[in-house]
Amino acid sequence: MLCEECGKNQATVSITVTTGNGVTTRRLCPECTKKMEFSLVKGDIQSFLSSIMSVLGKDKEKKEEAHEGLVCSSCGLSYADFEHTGRLGCAQCYRDFSVQLKPMLQKIHGRTQHAGRSPAAFVPDPQDELNAKLQELKKKMDEAVASENFEDAARYRDEIRSLTQKMEVQVSE
Repeated sequence: MLCEECGKNQATVSITVTTGNGVTTRRLCPECTKKMEFSLVKGDIQSFLSSIMSVLGKDKEKKEEAHEGLVCSSCGLSYADFEHTGRLGCAQCYRDFSVQLKPMLQKIHGRTQHAGRSPAAFVPDPQDELNAKLQELKKKMDEAVASENFEDAARYRDEIRSLTQKMEVQVSE
């Protein structure tokens, strides 16, 4: 996971602040942590705490502005409620908040696609399977074009068209 301050180095330090409004965590690299700790080493605890709170406050203000008005179309959970509780209300929340959740999942897990096992009773959404197949075909088509293998690229293009039509029929039903 990258440092949330500089965005360049590997984050190795987590700073968690608990307030009445919830818990906020920042992940920092050693260099950015040293910058914050400099005030503490000098004995200026107030300056140290204010630097942490200012970073956390800016981050929270940006998030609140960007996510204002986002609500799940199925259960009615707002994104602000999710940020406060840390819990999503239903499966549709993952779809409705996908743009906001992907960067967070990337930071936490290092990827945005599930890579583990699924429960035995899990029934995958056919639409998700078709989307995954579509993405795979697009990637193969791009690779075929890059390697100037236009016959395979045309075959992938035709498969993409067929799959897209199939998806449109499923959505209209």
